[in-house]
Amino acid sequence: MVMSDTRNLLDRISAFRQRLDSTPNLIPEALPVDGTGAVVPVVSEVEAFRFTLRRIPGTVGEGATTHYTDRAQRLLTRAKALLDRQRTFTNDPLVAACAADETDPLVCYHRETVGILDSVVRLAQGLPDSAGGQLKLCDGLNGLLGVVQDRLAVQEQLLARRRRDEDRIDKLAGFFTALHCNLPVAMEPVAALAEELLEEARQGRSIRYLSAPVMSASAPGGAQAYAVPARYVAAHALNVAQVVARLVPFDYEWAGRPLAPVVGALVMDCGMLKIPAAVLAKTEPLTADERRAIEAHPRLGAELLLWRFPNLAGPLAAAVATHHERTDGTGYPAGVAGTQIPALGRLLRVADVYAALNEERPHRPASDPRAALTDVLLLAEQSQVDRDFAEYLLHLSFYPVNTVVELTDGRVGVVVANHANRMDPRAPGRPVVAVLTDAEGAILPRAEHLDLSASDRGSIVKAVPLARRRELLGSRYPDLV
Repeated sequence: MVMSDTRNLLDRISAFRQRLDSTPNLIPEALPVDGTGAVVPVVSEVEAFRFTLRRIPGTVGEGATTHYTDRAQRLLTRAKALLDRQRTFTNDPLVAACAADETDPLVCYHRETVGILDSVVRLAQGLPDSAGGQLKLCDGLNGLLGVVQDRLAVQEQLLARRRRDEDRIDKLAGFFTALHCNLPVAMEPVAALAEELLEEARQGRSIRYLSAPVMSASAPGGAQAYAVPARYVAAHALNVAQVVARLVPFDYEWAGRPLAPVVGALVMDCGMLKIPAAVLAKTEPLTADERRAIEAHPRLGAELLLWRFPNLAGPLAAAVATHHERTDGTGYPAGVAGTQIPALGRLLRVADVYAALNEERPHRPASDPRAALTDVLLLAEQSQVDRDFAEYLLHLSFYPVNTVVELTDGRVGVVVANHANRMDPRAPGRPVVAVLTDAEGAILPRAEHLDLSASDRGSIVKAVPLARRRELLGSRYPDLV
């Protein structure tokens, strides 16, 4: 329905001639005429706009008559280029696939951009022959074109990011599928993906938690299908790998060789493809048999890696086999404890728990990032995860960069920086925030930066849930939702 409305705005003009009745002298020259001087009906905005462009020498064909000033010609040519960009965006398979969700921020932002572009087309159709009249309308046309250009850049960047995320999920899902189907497979693509994640961590980019439905076999708009639940497992693995990539610089053992831990995070759940997808999608408690099936996946994954990569996967397989073991010996599948668990297995355990808490699951919503960090630290106190690796999570802060937060006075903002002072117990909870809305939820004309550590008043109440972020910020900051 949404895409249909969008295409109507781009492709059709409803009762255009009737709308001209109230302003009969505004744009008569914009309507095409035949050899007898009769007006040819306009059936499409794009058709009418391109007729307008044909009046610009050199833009469409030869023999056009000049009716426009140089500035008007430049603006109309620019408008045509933006219109073509928007149509390309609209026809992208990923955009079309996302359109089923009318609350999707990309879809909503795109729909508003099309509405503005519709106004641009109508204004372009209304340019009169007189230079003075064109001068007045060109100022407005130039402003609208600037808005459209900025919005197109935002939505194209957001689309590129989504495509990259889906491509990464598909790449890892393809690796898992090949492992289980005994197809030719190599570890090099996984290592290359790990290098990408490490480079993003070095650049200080924030973690983006990815997701795929349990029953997802292919990406939105994608043609390649993978074994279910490979994409669901791959999305979680990528989240764990992002966490690991940000923890290894703080560990003396892994700081100098960070690739191995990130690769381990990417492959540690490869055994989960043996679990029926219906079990992973359950919202009610698991049965004893279902729990046993899940608890077998670390061992199955380790055996699979050793079978397919006998010369590469020794230490890696050991970490995969123990990434659900607990330091107190109550974990699975073997119930080993303490230093019997390899260091990499203990690191993967911490990152796995933290990432899982930040993800929405079929049986529960995602946790607030502060609550997720606090829960892992409590598990460390209870000897269920490694204490040292759990403390490394403090470097991520209670509210990582790009977390949308609500302040005590009701304003909403996004975390843009954290203070790396582990000696100050207040530092993790008092970052620098770019305030985006007032207390009533109205978008501010420009962001106001607030360093909570430098103020004795005000603090963060909580991270804003996804649904509320969409409601507040989707139309202006779709990249934050």
